[in-house]
Amino acid sequence: MSVEQLIQSIKYYNPQAEFDLLRRCYAYGESCHQGQLRKSGDPYFSHCIETAKVLISLKLDLETICAGLLHDTIEDVDGTTEAKLATLFGSTIAALVQGVTNISQYPLQPHRRTEQRQAENYLKLLLATAKDVRVILIKLADRLHNMETLNFQPDEKRRQIAKETLEIYAPIAHRLGISKIKNRLEDLAFKHIWPQEYKRIARFLNQKLASREAYTDEMVNHIRAVLQQATTDATVYGRPKNIYSIYQKINEKGTPFEEIDDLIGVRVLVNRDIDCYTAIGAIHTRWRHVPERFKDFVSLPKGNGYQSIHSTILDHGRRIEIQVRTHQMQNVAEVGIAAHWLYKEGTPSGKRSRAIFQWLKQALEDIQELKGEGAGQFLRSIKSELFGHEVYVFTPKGDVVALPAGSTPIDFAYKIHTQVGNTCIGVEVNGMVVSLRYRLQNGDQVKINTNANSHPGRDWLRWVKTARARNKLKHWFKEKHRSESIELGKRLLQIELRRSDLELIPFIRSESLLAIANQLGYEEPEEILQHIGEGERLASEIVNSACQAEGLTEMGLSLDHNSTDNTTLDSGKLVFQSTPLIELSQEDLVDSTRIMKCCRPIPGDEIIGYIRRGKGVSIHRAGCNRLVNEPNRLVDIEWKPADQMTFPVDIVIECYDRQGILGEITTTIAQKNINIREGKFGPLLNDRSKESPSYRFEGGEIGFERLRIEVSELSQLNQIMERIRDVEGVTKVVRQ
Repeated sequence: MSVEQLIQSIKYYNPQAEFDLLRRCYAYGESCHQGQLRKSGDPYFSHCIETAKVLISLKLDLETICAGLLHDTIEDVDGTTEAKLATLFGSTIAALVQGVTNISQYPLQPHRRTEQRQAENYLKLLLATAKDVRVILIKLADRLHNMETLNFQPDEKRRQIAKETLEIYAPIAHRLGISKIKNRLEDLAFKHIWPQEYKRIARFLNQKLASREAYTDEMVNHIRAVLQQATTDATVYGRPKNIYSIYQKINEKGTPFEEIDDLIGVRVLVNRDIDCYTAIGAIHTRWRHVPERFKDFVSLPKGNGYQSIHSTILDHGRRIEIQVRTHQMQNVAEVGIAAHWLYKEGTPSGKRSRAIFQWLKQALEDIQELKGEGAGQFLRSIKSELFGHEVYVFTPKGDVVALPAGSTPIDFAYKIHTQVGNTCIGVEVNGMVVSLRYRLQNGDQVKINTNANSHPGRDWLRWVKTARARNKLKHWFKEKHRSESIELGKRLLQIELRRSDLELIPFIRSESLLAIANQLGYEEPEEILQHIGEGERLASEIVNSACQAEGLTEMGLSLDHNSTDNTTLDSGKLVFQSTPLIELSQEDLVDSTRIMKCCRPIPGDEIIGYIRRGKGVSIHRAGCNRLVNEPNRLVDIEWKPADQMTFPVDIVIECYDRQGILGEITTTIAQKNINIREGKFGPLLNDRSKESPSYRFEGGEIGFERLRIEVSELSQLNQIMERIRDVEGVTKVVRQ
C-alpha cells in the first residue's frame, strides 16, 4: 500500500492531519528497510505498512501511525537512534518507537521457568504502557501482523511466539477492550499451539455452518420484529463467536463440543442509553431469560470503558446470547481504549476518557510496586487487577466502585482512601455487620467504620486481593517497624551513654552524631538509631566514635539530669514494656523486639536481650542455651507487664494411667481461667525422652508432651503447676 492510500484512509476520520509528516516517515522507513526481506519473501517494510493499517483501523492519531511505520528502525537499522528520530520527526514519535523497541529487544526465554518468564515480560510491557499507552497499541498491531504471517517461522519458534501471544498480548488487548484484536490473536495463537483441537472445532463449525446461519437469521428477524413493535429503532445482526472462546467453554464446562448449545449470539445496536433497557425489556417479554446470565454494564461500565447489556434467552430450549448496546458503545467495544483517544492531539478526550486512563495508570503503578515480591505474587496481581473479572459495589452515597472479583472490604477501604484503610475497624454491607474477610458481591453497598486510634492487622495482608491494598499495608508496617526500631535504638543508645555518663537527648541533638552519620554514609542521624534498633550497628560503636571525637564535652554532651526523655531505665537496664506490641511479635512477624520460641520467656522470668543483626532484639530467658555469648550484643531487660496479656509456655506432666485423669488435669487448668492452646499425650517411650533432654520419664507412665498453656506471669504459672501436682496420679510437672 502506498503512502497516499494510507492518507486516504486517515482522511476518513482525521482530514486535518499533518500528512507531510506521514510522507516523510514513510520515505525514511522505506529507505531504512531497503533490501530487507521477511521469511515469507515479502519486503520487510510491508510489515511496517500492515502495522500502520491496524493502527488506522483503530482511528489513532497521526504520530502513533508514524511510529508504527518506524517501529523497527531503531532495532534493525544501524545508525538510527531515538535522538536521530527526535531530530527528524519530533520527540513524541521518537519516544514511541523507542518504547516499542524496549519491548521487542526483550528476548524469548523458553528455558526459563514459565512464571518467571511471564512476570518479566509483563513487567517490560507494563513499564512501557505506563509511560504512554500508545506504545502497547503499536506493539499489539505489530504482533497481530506477525501472527498472521507466523506460518513462515520454524515450528519451535512458532509455538513460542503463539504461547507468548496467548499468555500476554491477547489478555492485554482484552483488558484494553480491543476485542477485534484480542479475538484474532486468540484464534491465531490457538491454531499454532493446539492445531488438532483448532481443526476439530473449525471442522465442526463448518459442518453446521449452513443450519447455524439459517437459525441465526431466523432469530435476528424475530428479534427485529419484536423491537419494531416496541417502537425501538435498532440494528440487529448475528454475532459469530471466535474459535478460542468456544474451546474455553468446552474446558470450563467439561461439556463435549457437540453438546454446547450457546454457539449463537445476537447483537442489538440502538441510539441512546435508555433504548438499551427498552430493547432488553421487549426481548425478555417475548423470551424467557437465564437470570444468572444477565449483566448490566451500561449503568456499571467496566474499568476500560466497556458498556453493554448481556443476557441469555431460551428459544425452545436453545440458548442464545444477546448483547444490547448503543452504536457508540459498540465502537468502544471494538477498539477499546483507543476509542477514547483524541486523534487530533494524541491525548485522551473528555472527562470519562481521562478517568479511564487514570484508572489504567494507577493499576499499572500499583502492580509495579509488587515486582519485588516474586514472580508468583506479581503474576497473580497482574491477572487479578488487569485481566480478571470485576465486582461493582456502592458507597453509602451511591457512588460505584469497581474492584477485582474476590476483593474484601479492606480492599474497598484502601480504594477509597489510604487513611480509611489504615483506621478501618469494621464494615457494614447492605446494612449488616460482616467480617473484614467477606468477599464483596456485585451490588453490595459498603460502609467502612473507622477509628483514629485503630491500625491494620498483620492478617490483612493474607486477606486482601488488590495490589493497592497490599502496597498500602506493606508501607504502613514498614513505617511501623521503622518507628519501633528508632525507639528501640534510642533505648539501646541511652544504656550505652549512661555507661559513659552521657545523656541521650543532648547527644542525639549534637553535631557529633551528625558527623558520625555523615562518616558512616547516613543521610540523617535517625538512620543510625534505626540501624541500632535493627541490630545492624552496635550502640557501643557509635558511643566510642563520639568519645573519640575532639571536644566532646564542649559540644553539649555533658551529663544532663533534666533530660525530658521518657525512656525508663534502672541501673543501665532496658525496661521492656509488654504492650500489645509483644503480642504481635509472633514467630511469623518481623518487629523490633521478638519473644523467642526456644525458651518462651514470660513476665517474672529473668530475661536478657540479644541484638540480632537486621532483626532487632530477641528476648530470651537468662540461661537459655540458644543465647550466643557475645557481650557486645547482650542487653539486660526487665519486664513491666501490662494487664490482660497472656504468653504461651510449655509444660510437661508425668502421671499414672488411670481413668479420668486427663479430664481432671484439664479441668484444674480451666478452673483457673487458663487457656490450653495445644497438647499431646500418650505412653512416653524411653527412646522418645532423647528428644527432650531437659526431662526424662521412666516406667509405664503417661506423659503430656509440650502441653502449651497461656499465662500472664511466672507466679500464675507456678500456681497452676502446683495445682496440677495435687491431682491424684500426677508425679511430676516441669516447665520445658
